[in-house]
Amino acid sequence: MSQNANTRESSRLPFLLEIGSEEIPARFIPEAMKYLEKSVRQELTAHHLDFQSLRVLATPRRMALLVEGLQTRQADRTVEIKGPPVSVAFTEDGSPTPAALGFAKKVGLALEDCERGQDKRGEFLRAVKTEKGKPAAQVLAQFLPGLILGVPFRKTMRWGNHDLDYARPLQWILALLGTETLAMDVDYLRAGNTTRGHRTLHGDEPVVVRDPAAYLETLRGVGVVVDQQERRRIIADGLRTIIAAYDGDAALLEDEELLTEVVFLCEHPTPFLGSFGEEYLELPAQVVTTAMKSHQRYFSVQKKGTEALKPRFAAVRCGGQEHLDNVVAGNERVLRARLADALFYWEFDQKKTPEERVQMLGAVTWLEGYGSVLDKTHRVGALAGWLWDTGLGCDDEAKATLERAAFLCKSDLVSEMIKDGKEFTKLEGFIGARYAELAGEDPAVCRAIEQHFLPRSATGTLPVDRVSAVLSIADRLDNLAGCWLAGFIPTGAKDPYALRRHGLAILRILLEEKVQLNLEEALDRALAPFAATVGAEALRQARGELAEFLQTRIRGYFTDNLGLEADVARAVLPVRWRDPADALDWVEALTHFRDREDFQLLVTGFKRCRNILKGGVLAIDELDDCLERWNEGGRGRAGEDFGGMPEKAEQALQTAVAAAASGLVSAETEGDYDGVFRLLSKLGPAIDSYFEHVRVNVEDEALTALRHAFLREIHGLFARYADFTEVASAES
Repeated sequence: MSQNANTRESSRLPFLLEIGSEEIPARFIPEAMKYLEKSVRQELTAHHLDFQSLRVLATPRRMALLVEGLQTRQADRTVEIKGPPVSVAFTEDGSPTPAALGFAKKVGLALEDCERGQDKRGEFLRAVKTEKGKPAAQVLAQFLPGLILGVPFRKTMRWGNHDLDYARPLQWILALLGTETLAMDVDYLRAGNTTRGHRTLHGDEPVVVRDPAAYLETLRGVGVVVDQQERRRIIADGLRTIIAAYDGDAALLEDEELLTEVVFLCEHPTPFLGSFGEEYLELPAQVVTTAMKSHQRYFSVQKKGTEALKPRFAAVRCGGQEHLDNVVAGNERVLRARLADALFYWEFDQKKTPEERVQMLGAVTWLEGYGSVLDKTHRVGALAGWLWDTGLGCDDEAKATLERAAFLCKSDLVSEMIKDGKEFTKLEGFIGARYAELAGEDPAVCRAIEQHFLPRSATGTLPVDRVSAVLSIADRLDNLAGCWLAGFIPTGAKDPYALRRHGLAILRILLEEKVQLNLEEALDRALAPFAATVGAEALRQARGELAEFLQTRIRGYFTDNLGLEADVARAVLPVRWRDPADALDWVEALTHFRDREDFQLLVTGFKRCRNILKGGVLAIDELDDCLERWNEGGRGRAGEDFGGMPEKAEQALQTAVAAAASGLVSAETEGDYDGVFRLLSKLGPAIDSYFEHVRVNVEDEALTALRHAFLREIHGLFARYADFTEVASAES
């Protein structure tokens, strides 16, 4: 179906939609805003309603859509509907067939009113109709209710007897096209022209909005700053002003994540400054800032140009200046209690050495049925040592540092500061490093204890030294192995032990450190300690599943983060995923050659080999032996001698491939992957000639079998480097 819009311009009006609800968690709102903006843009475009601008505004209690210059009516459209070919629609004598009559009935026209069109496939029957445009109000009322209820919040709830889901109970819907209320229902709510003011500044009373253009000022008059960017400016400027008034040598500890959250926690922001006792500055700064941020959403204040904290905190009230001193006092009281707890934990924990706490880990279950955290500590230490000796290490002195750090790295799990899920739990590793420092441990050991938790997010900071990096990889490999065997396998919606993040972290560290590691061997090492718990068959199954899991993570990272071509990554990774750093080099090399004419001849030959063999190709674990056979002149897997093949083209291909084999080995050994693909490309004309002159399946069954064995070896040699069908051109 093709469409040509009528150029007649309809009138335009502003449109306002406000979705009112109970307070939605701040972390839910930004993603919901993106969804609403993207979805409405798509729907308006799909329904041929032009507009001049569109933006989404949000507070905890409302999400608003403002569309400027929306067409009030769809333009009339000329629609062409393509029908059957004329050769199918009419008989040789011109009589209409059931196909023609059915098409005319379908489009609602008499057959004689249908026209004929022409394209590269020939003449066809077509219908040309004019569709009257619908009013924008009608179109909006059709798609908005489903769109509103389809916002993909992280979590939703139900309330009352209503059969719908939303982040929090819906309270009202405001919808205005110009000054007219949109006739629309969202489940039990009828759209109107009223909103609600601020809960305390205006008593949560209904407020009439007369026109979308008056929306922002109307709400400002009842205590609500709807525009999140305006709230951000009020908060940022206000915080800097009160801190400057307190001390010219003080500065706000910038925290964009916290600022964004606070913006969506309030509708009428009023910044204020509070204080706490200087005795709490004996605590590490991260402990103090965590106490402020985690539960209270306070901003820290520090001395300019340093990381030293001032005994002050900055916060934002959702409300006005009235009784602000009481608000400040209440917040100081809450923070004082949290900091007093932290100081108690800090002092109490120092009564035990890190080594004493390590022994306490034996009483802490890691995963039910999979041992204690002390058992995990021993596994991680052994795995880290193997990784170091396998090629990730650098010297014996650093290995001693690694062993000590591995022994102590989980000791803070039984500290008062970290255990029992307090707000300081996220400081795991950091606290362990501080306690190790106080116990006199080597700075390198302390750094590894702290940094083996890095990266803490998909894009977070990586460990800064090799010891920390190796310990991080070992810990994450152990997590992958144990959690997978215990059944905590990630699904589309759930990943309770963050195994996707662990896999990605391993990949990022290996690529950043530019070190080579066989992940298949590493998985075997990580899984082996669980053999007595689950048995050999469970280990074998987990190994295969984890290999596929990591390969998927690598492919996603190469394409989404490094910008590599997805089809090239799909071609290389099935045979090269085991060493991500090496796989990256292979992908980049194949990218250079994929469009060469001679290389595409090879790709075509590769595809024809596979098609002829019909799945009877060499397995991945047989490909190294295939290369060795070619390096010795070429023979079949079962010892077939290719010297007896009668055609010159197949003899020439055998000679060319055998001659190239030693060069392929040398180029790969030297890391010259461009050289590998250069040699393979030179084989393109030979394999093209083979299929032009040689018939593979002949009456002579023995010769057919020999040629199948030959093509199996040809395919195996090429498949050792990539699945070239993934990079075939449209003509191949």
